[in-house]
Amino acid sequence: MTTPAVKLARKNAVFTRPILAAEIEYRAWTEDGKLRHPSFKRLLEIKDDAPIYQIE
Repeated sequence: MTTPAVKLARKNAVFTRPILAAEIEYRAWTEDGKLRHPSFKRLLEIKDDAPIYQIE
């Protein structure tokens, strides 16, 4: 990964590759972008083409 997935206006930020992925269940998103009633379900294997995304 040569560029970060998000834009940050911070100096000396260090970006790393994820080594763990988790399945999380939740009720909804709040108006300020936080998860409502999140619950951890399980760890997933990270594969080269595994889609990691945020559903809005």
